[in-house]
Amino acid sequence: MAPYPKFLKKNKNKSPVPSTTTFKRSPLLYRGRVARNRNAAAPEPRAGLRYEKHLPTIPEHFASPDRDRRRSHFSSAYYDPFPFDADQDLDEEADEDDFEPPTFNWVDEETLVEDLSGRKSGTEQDDEDVKLNSLADSIQTSFTGYSKELIADVADNLVPAVNCVRRAYQVLNDQVDDSFALGVLEFDEACQKFETIAISGHNELKKACNASKARIQDLLKQLEEAHVRRDQLWVDFEKALDEIINPAIDVGQDASS
Repeated sequence: MAPYPKFLKKNKNKSPVPSTTTFKRSPLLYRGRVARNRNAAAPEPRAGLRYEKHLPTIPEHFASPDRDRRRSHFSSAYYDPFPFDADQDLDEEADEDDFEPPTFNWVDEETLVEDLSGRKSGTEQDDEDVKLNSLADSIQTSFTGYSKELIADVADNLVPAVNCVRRAYQVLNDQVDDSFALGVLEFDEACQKFETIAISGHNELKKACNASKARIQDLLKQLEEAHVRRDQLWVDFEKALDEIINPAIDVGQDASS
């Protein structure tokens, strides 16, 4: 088979034979296919060999028996995996002609949101908005008067209270605070005196208690000594009594015998 021309060898690593991979149509195949006005005349049918005029010239030394077959597959510099169909192309152009892109009337005081929400100038919605605005403006006077009444009411209630509190603070500063401070100082002095007296009394009581404890211990010691002397006296008494009675008992026994 004869070698392929250079303009068909886009990549030396890829084969020029059509593959099964799906490709997007080349933009070169759609030149001039711009959406036209729907009132425009329908385009004339195009011949099936529309792109033959774009075919490059193949040198004669590349001629071979398979030239026609290669030309049927490679009709242009860019391979189109989707065969061209004039009827189908006309249907697609008719659909594109039927499509009408959204248009927006960019006039004053109209935005994209207003256009999408269906609010147009001069419609009933605008009339209703104007009516609502006029009603809102009509009640503005009432709101203003009511706000003034509220301000006056607040002033009538708060100003006397604030003045009364101010006078009370002034009286406290001029009359009450000095007397109260003197009273607090006198009370503190009296408390200090009472504390001194209480502490001295506590010390005297503690001394008396300690003296009493010492006296009691001395008395207990004396009592114990007295108990010891009593016991000794009883023992001495019994001994002396025995010394006196025993001779008498002996004399009586001798006399009876």
